[in-house]
Amino acid sequence: MNHESVERRKQHAAAAREAAMERAGRQQESAAIRRAQDHAAWRARRDASLERQHAGVSRALRDRDVSLLDLIDRLLDGGVVIHGDITLAVADVDLLYVGLRAMIASVETIERELGVSLSARGPSLKASAL
Repeated sequence: MNHESVERRKQHAAAAREAAMERAGRQQESAAIRRAQDHAAWRARRDASLERQHAGVSRALRDRDVSLLDLIDRLLDGGVVIHGDITLAVADVDLLYVGLRAMIASVETIERELGVSLSARGPSLKASAL
């Protein structure tokens, strides 16, 4: 090998290193810009969430005339369904499954909405008979 070809290879290797360093620098800059944009978007979402939360708190404070009795009356009149599932597993083997479903409503609401007769009616159950 002659001295000129060795020098050319060294220059070519140095140019390739410089190009790789420039690419890495551009990639780092673009990653930093993306991180800054993501952080700004996160900050905007957090601020919007805090605003909604404060609006909800202020609305609750403004409308807190609702008593516990009113709340229970509204729940029983409309009805509430509670649904949950519990699975007990060991080593990805399901050992126990429990499905929980509960409906809380007044008898009148269930009869009205579902058409199910739950009230016991009869002459012996009237208040005058007792």
